[in-house]
Amino acid sequence: MKQMITILFSIVFAAAAMPWATAAFAAGGVEVLKIETLVMEKGADNVSLTVKVFVKNNGEPADVAISVVAMDSEGFELEKTTVTGSIKNGQTKVLVGIVKVPSDVYGKIAKWEWKK
Repeated sequence: MKQMITILFSIVFAAAAMPWATAAFAAGGVEVLKIETLVMEKGADNVSLTVKVFVKNNGEPADVAISVVAMDSEGFELEKTTVTGSIKNGQTKVLVGIVKVPSDVYGKIAKWEWKK
């Protein structure tokens, strides 16, 4: 019985905390200034990329999560990565992520975009 109460409490606590966690990662005044990629390693099967996202916070200080996607020339999403960080009001920061892309997919990437 005690274990059941503990599990129930954990579920209720997690559900109550969800809106707070979502709000922390959804800062409204955030804008992506540019996205750059750098090839770190080219293998026969995969290409390792560093994705740099230049982010400016025009709102309240917040922990942000920015999703960026690799698009082909027809607008289809090929790969996706998310970068995170804490950004103060008025601050511009570079958030960095690493993604491995299959070699055949890498050749099809036309651009990277912010997935709002």
